[in-house]
Amino acid sequence: MITITRHQGRRLRGVFRRHVLGITHRGSIPPLVLHAEGTQLRAQYRYTALAIESTLSLASASEETLVLPLDALAEFEGRDDSSVVLEALAFDRIVVRWSDHGVPQTREYDVPALDSLKPFPDSPSAWTTLPSGLISTLVEASETASEDSTRYALNCLQLRGGTGEVAATDGQQLLIQGGFTFPWSDDLLVRRSLVFANRALPRDQPVQIGRTASHVVLRDGPWSLFQEIQTGVRFPALGHIIPDPAATATRLSLDLEDARFLSEALTRLPGSEALSAPTTLELNGKVAIRARETDRAQPTELVLSRSKYTGTPVRLNTNREFLNRAIRLGFSAIEIVDVESPVVCRDRDLVYCWQPLSKESAIEPTDDVTRITSTPTITPTSLPEDVTPGTRPIVSQSSETPRNDDQSHEKIRVTPAPGSQDTLGLPALIQEAESLHQTLADARTRAGRLVVALRRYRRRERLVSTTLASLRALNLKEVAG
Repeated sequence: MITITRHQGRRLRGVFRRHVLGITHRGSIPPLVLHAEGTQLRAQYRYTALAIESTLSLASASEETLVLPLDALAEFEGRDDSSVVLEALAFDRIVVRWSDHGVPQTREYDVPALDSLKPFPDSPSAWTTLPSGLISTLVEASETASEDSTRYALNCLQLRGGTGEVAATDGQQLLIQGGFTFPWSDDLLVRRSLVFANRALPRDQPVQIGRTASHVVLRDGPWSLFQEIQTGVRFPALGHIIPDPAATATRLSLDLEDARFLSEALTRLPGSEALSAPTTLELNGKVAIRARETDRAQPTELVLSRSKYTGTPVRLNTNREFLNRAIRLGFSAIEIVDVESPVVCRDRDLVYCWQPLSKESAIEPTDDVTRITSTPTITPTSLPEDVTPGTRPIVSQSSETPRNDDQSHEKIRVTPAPGSQDTLGLPALIQEAESLHQTLADARTRAGRLVVALRRYRRRERLVSTTLASLRALNLKEVAG
């Protein structure tokens, strides 16, 4: 018999979920194996190329091994520390007992025999400690890799022992992160996994990594991740894909405020639902981003007034998701060779690169455009009079009344192009709607206070009138002293 808490069951289920483990089909899947050794419990699960082990502390000592259906965790997990008792009825049957808000619960499950299961991988004999940033790198690499594999193993991550790098690509974008010291000299391939992004894995402490003949093992707090080394598959050579820095013809330098503005606006620009989410980057006298719906001729243009470029003017058609990801990764410089070569962002240990879209589909400049210009952050003395601290100013072109405030705000100025309709772009419309909502909420609060005051005044008037009427009814006469 093994006893755990409902909260421990919840913790296990946080990682042992079908979608996290990469299980996409319905039906029968391997069970969870629980090994109780004194006051320590090792929960182990293995599915295809991934195996996971978690260690838990037990309140009462036990020496037993049980098999539990993975989906059973959803039955008894909870937020409290009440007990969950697991007991084998036979070699192929288990019973689970717990209490839900004081109501006793019992479930029985059919399970496979323990000796019929595939053995769990062995742990490494030696470990190497790496910085906590490895987990975040594996998350980004898994997002870069493809879910499917073609003639190349694009669903794999390459762990380069010689250079200490993690590399991944889906054929359209690639990411290489260095700065690690792996305890091997060759290049290993392991499958991408959603488990790296799970919140249950600690992100603020060093991790340990080791290797066996068949697996790369990562130990992060109470969790151990066993990634099977992929053999007999090919990974693309990424070195020749990344353009040499000397070949850069145009270099875009993004201002920090412009980068924030662009990151928020990119997902709201028209055409985001189109295939590859095309966006035109114009570097020709200004830094501008253009996008439009497929069935509309009029584009929307973002002008990054604080950003600059050097080199040859260029008009580049790109997937906006890749551009936005470069911003999210913290890059402030983008290198462009030409409209057909990969776009590159590079830092000391990080390189992110992606392939532009067809140059024929780039959106050319036009007078019929809705233009949104980023402007420097406004100072507290330039806030509108009716804007309270902590709220966004209403987007408008009207004059503003100075006001002292302790907070700074970012304002978007909308400048319609000649001949275009005097309309706001989508990001500005959303900000104006939010500001209007806040204004209406303030007005509703003030109106409520006014109604309360008027009711109090009316009650006071009624009380005075009633008192005077009572005095008249008494017909009091003066009494001489």
